[in-house]
Amino acid sequence: MIINETLYRELSKEIPELEREIRQFYKTLDQKTGLHGSTLPITFGYETDVVGSFTRSDGSCFHFSLLFLGSCIPNPLSLSDRKDLYKHEYAHYMEATMHIPVEYRFRPGLHGSAWQYCCSLIGAAPTPYFEPGKGDKTYDYDRLLKKKPPLHPSAAAYRATQERKNKDNSTVKFQIGDTISHPKYGEGTIQDIKPLSSSVRLSVLFRDGLHTLDQTWLIRYQHGLH
Repeated sequence: MIINETLYRELSKEIPELEREIRQFYKTLDQKTGLHGSTLPITFGYETDVVGSFTRSDGSCFHFSLLFLGSCIPNPLSLSDRKDLYKHEYAHYMEATMHIPVEYRFRPGLHGSAWQYCCSLIGAAPTPYFEPGKGDKTYDYDRLLKKKPPLHPSAAAYRATQERKNKDNSTVKFQIGDTISHPKYGEGTIQDIKPLSSSVRLSVLFRDGLHTLDQTWLIRYQHGLH
């Protein structure tokens, strides 16, 4: 999505109302959990690849992208989807703040069993990445939390392979200013590079505007593997 001055101005106007909506919703969750998520800072941005996040540190805060929440964008998230997104991030806050019983700490990771346990307490969809419509489904949290994944003899080898793959995928292989070709947008120039844990996001300026591409996909396309 191209962010022009008009869209930026319209989205900026929505920040106060969105913040009120989130804080009010978090107050209801605070009443259930005894926590204080509604008092944490809430920031907003214009990310195209991140819907929301929770920062775990002394400066803990919630962050959301206006390109998904804003009512003035095409196909904004519904109220139901927004609430599930808020619960998704609140569950991360819960995991970082409250005591998690040992029986729910058997699967590590950002979206591991401890986070899923927090989801079960507030009714959040226990899916690793936010997807519209997931919050309206019914989940068997008890079965999910008690069913531990079976150990497989090749698990260590698989993890090692995935770690090597993630390391390779997160290695920057382009430079700002490089010219690349896209099957739909034509030729473009790389404006920004953002390394992530298992990938690299490239912001590329094409004739019709700025687009975000995954480096792995671009490399596969260039080698005819798409």
